[in-house]
Amino acid sequence: MSQVRVHSEIAPIEKVIIHTPGRELELMTPDSAEEVLYDDILNLQNARQQHAQLSGVLKKVTRPFEVRDLLRDILEDDQVRQSLVEDLCRKLDVEHHRQDLLDLDPETLTEQLITGTPIKRNTLQRYLSKNQFAIPPLPNLFFTRDAAMVVNNFALLGNMATLVRTTETYIMRYLFLHHPELSCADHHLVDTTLLHSSKGTFEGGDLLILRKDVLVIGMSERTNPAGIDYLIEHFKKEGEVKHLFVVMLPKHRAWIHLDMVFTMIDYDKAVVFPPLINERNAVDVIHVDISKKDAPRFSRHDYLLEALKEVDIHLEPVYCGGTDPLYQQREQWQSGANFFTIAPGKIIGYGMNYYTYEELARAGIPRIEARDVLDGTVNLDDYDKYAIAMAGNELTRGGGGCRCMTMPIVRADDA
Repeated sequence: MSQVRVHSEIAPIEKVIIHTPGRELELMTPDSAEEVLYDDILNLQNARQQHAQLSGVLKKVTRPFEVRDLLRDILEDDQVRQSLVEDLCRKLDVEHHRQDLLDLDPETLTEQLITGTPIKRNTLQRYLSKNQFAIPPLPNLFFTRDAAMVVNNFALLGNMATLVRTTETYIMRYLFLHHPELSCADHHLVDTTLLHSSKGTFEGGDLLILRKDVLVIGMSERTNPAGIDYLIEHFKKEGEVKHLFVVMLPKHRAWIHLDMVFTMIDYDKAVVFPPLINERNAVDVIHVDISKKDAPRFSRHDYLLEALKEVDIHLEPVYCGGTDPLYQQREQWQSGANFFTIAPGKIIGYGMNYYTYEELARAGIPRIEARDVLDGTVNLDDYDKYAIAMAGNELTRGGGGCRCMTMPIVRADDA
């Protein structure tokens, strides 16, 4: 019996995985930032203060689980600890670190897997190596959405586009297999850790569940055609998903994942970056129909919102940045289209995107400040719909927003 269940983007959230940024952020330098997919280095204190607003709000509406706590729990089991360390060392070709890692207690090992394992300078090759770490730190871990995703009753491990994020996928694999709050039977875990990246990559930010039978997938710099073919094959075999819509995003740093330009926030609404999502012929959209037993059927469409009408999904666009193209670009860069949906019409995002929040208010979703929720000034139960505005000017420099920082593992059955 699978312990995970996510049938839509908007159904009320019951369990979600997050990760509070830690010392791994402080191990970046301007020279090493690009290696770990950052354009800049982040200030840890500011990042933690802002992330605390997200985690504080989530504690009021659902059960958030911290990656660090979940990982420490499973590492208490000697057999799990040995298996994870051996798998990871083999994958990263650092088996000479195996015993040192196994000698660590669960708390210390948890910290070292997240903050990195310094390279042993015990051979000439390692002494001369420019690498500081045998197992790299995980400054991207607070974007928990990327490394794994839950679709219906299956957990899918991301096949990451870069080797530096391999450890994240292995951690998620073991959490889903061994932690009682997440535990999937083997047949409910789609394990991509044996795939080579050249066979196909995909990450969670590119996969949205609009309905249990309808997915939207971004083909981006992180999710390639071979990766999408792998997903098509899985979902066709699994049987519940009938339609996939592939949005062919231009390769651009500002929209590394689909959820940077499109997030569903209510039964009939989505926040969109208009130049890509709401303009005809801006990007190609391919409808992949896997509802029949024969081979998938492909058809091309002008733009996403029009294509979705084929499966009776009608979404009113809420413009990221409002109607001015200048502010659309500025606020999209600041993750202004990236919202996490708590329940239909109840969302959280970065409050500095003022024009986006004005559009949300016009659409009947009023702005509420996260600090007012946390200090008790505002009771969320008094609102049918709301858009919580949290601080995010530091966090967004990492390249993601509230959807990126949350990985739902259980949502209610109905939206």
